[in-house]
Amino acid sequence: MVSLAASWIGIGLTLPYYGAETFALYALGGSSLDEGAVTTLAESVRMGAAQATLFAAGLLLVAVGAGAAAVAIARSRLLAGWAGIPMAVGFALFIPQFYVDAPLRIGHGVLIGFGCAVVALGVLRSQSPRSTMTGA
Repeated sequence: MVSLAASWIGIGLTLPYYGAETFALYALGGSSLDEGAVTTLAESVRMGAAQATLFAAGLLLVAVGAGAAAVAIARSRLLAGWAGIPMAVGFALFIPQFYVDAPLRIGHGVLIGFGCAVVALGVLRSQSPRSTMTGA
């Protein structure tokens, strides 16, 4: 339950940031303002105190949710005990990846993709085939 709650709240806190970045920066880019003004406004849209705080809090909660999911996966014994670790590490490194160069950011994306794929494949393999009911 901790995993679900932390993840949903974290996602809810990060969505406004990505929405503002998507729509506001698009509008600024298409404006007739000079490049310096656009750059200044873009930074205020992206890095204002409220925006950065909500975004960081959201990403931290998503990391908590992924960590709690990894613990639940290990305790469940339905998947390999290590199965949730790559996913949890990837989400825990979400904030630090913003401060590294492109190759490490790409590696971070690969880690998250790998971690999520391991969990997804494990869940698919652990499910028993569903029986179908036929009428007599």
